Amino acid sequence: RSNIRRYRLQRDSAMDLDDIHEISEYSEMTLRAMIARLKKSRGPEQCIYRETELDEMWRIVDIAARNADSGTADTLNQLRAAIMTAHDLVGMDEKPLDAAAALEAILPAVNLLR
Repeated sequence: RSNIRRYRLQRDSAMDLDDIHEISEYSEMTLRAMIARLKKSRGPEQCIYRETELDEMWRIVDIAARNADSGTADTLNQLRAAIMTAHDLVGMDEKPLDAAAALEAILPAVNLLR
């Protein structure tokens, strides 16, 4: 029961749209949480928060891509490009739903990184 409660607390805190969430990796779970926040984000302030999170995710993926073997690097470069597209959609165009769609499109490739 305590594990279920902890998961619910983590899930609920991951949906606080009026805060910048720490991004420390680019797993499928992290991407899905980002997609969920993008889908619910409204207004310029929340878009700026998501843009900041995407900045950090891009930085982490960029470091990984530079240090990866060629096969993994190709996938990471695709992920990096999708993150940049989402970043621009939410940050410059204030289109969080389009940003979420850009990340959703790359999810199958992310699953190959396991």
